[in-house]
Amino acid sequence: MMNEQVIWDSFCEQLKEAGKVIMRDDLPTTAFDRAEGLRYMARLTKAGLDTFCELTGSKYPVLRPQADMVKMGLDNPDNYYVGASINAKYDYRIRGNRGTIHFLGFAAQAQNFAVRNKMLGGAGHLNHADMDIDSEGNFEIIASQRPHQGNWLQLGPETSQILVRQSYLDKLKERPATLSIECLQADQAPPALDPQRIGQQLLQAANYGTGCGHWFADWVADMPNHAEENTLYLPSAENHRAVGGDPEVRIFLGRWRLAEDEGLLVSLIPPNCEYWNFQIANVWAESLDYRFQQVHVNSGSAVYKDDGSVDILVAADTPDSRKHTNWVSTAHHEHGIMGVRWVRADSHPQPQCRVVKINDLPL
Repeated sequence: MMNEQVIWDSFCEQLKEAGKVIMRDDLPTTAFDRAEGLRYMARLTKAGLDTFCELTGSKYPVLRPQADMVKMGLDNPDNYYVGASINAKYDYRIRGNRGTIHFLGFAAQAQNFAVRNKMLGGAGHLNHADMDIDSEGNFEIIASQRPHQGNWLQLGPETSQILVRQSYLDKLKERPATLSIECLQADQAPPALDPQRIGQQLLQAANYGTGCGHWFADWVADMPNHAEENTLYLPSAENHRAVGGDPEVRIFLGRWRLAEDEGLLVSLIPPNCEYWNFQIANVWAESLDYRFQQVHVNSGSAVYKDDGSVDILVAADTPDSRKHTNWVSTAHHEHGIMGVRWVRADSHPQPQCRVVKINDLPL
């Protein structure tokens, strides 16, 4: 017989384990960082509960947006993330309307954050530029392991999720795609909640926070092996693929650290590409609060120089820093990570970074 108290106690014990992420000694953290870490782990717990305890089953998937304020893995402030849990032994049909959002991409992914070391990367990727879309913006995609005529999203044997990335240039003007998904082998409504499975689902939800928290902490902790602070490096295409990245997106990564009177001047010469952006994040790889702070710049919002280059200033909120045409606020942070994305670019030029004194910078 199921013992509900034991199930709940096991769930709570696993949540205690997840809390160890915050106290890792291989990440340089302040009291402020650790306070953000507590909030981060609470957000990951919310994401885990949404993911595992609200499952309708792989025959009855639902495309759901990322839970409000759940952030991870240098999430893009311009992106609207939608995902559905699936099983690659089935075939799926996605129907939708393109909307007016700048970029739309579908990814078949095998990441399982409930199991810390099970990161198998992505399988197929399909972006709007490569899709057949009618004159009214409507389209249909078949997601399956077997090849299919028309818009086909290839699933791998381990695929467990379809992730939809949509990128805005201007959130006030663009409309995201409307989407639905169905399993072609489904023939009835989802079954009722199984009392014998809820314990496992709760543990998976708690394990999600542990696995996800440690995985991205490992990712940030490894960055000093590739570049000094206040510089950017380009991970290999294979590394990008292994973490589930879209093969038509390349991301420069780095760590930043600034004193109160300092700024980081990031100089870019954007290549011919569909979209680019620069952003900063905290030590947990969460984007900063873009609802209230200017914490990123993209190819639509940036002010370009006459030669097509862009200078971005990362600095605290001061009257001088606000005068810069491409100012990015540190939003009360003294350090964190940063990234530059090129999407469907014909080259990947190296961004240049240098620390400057705000008072000495011509604006």
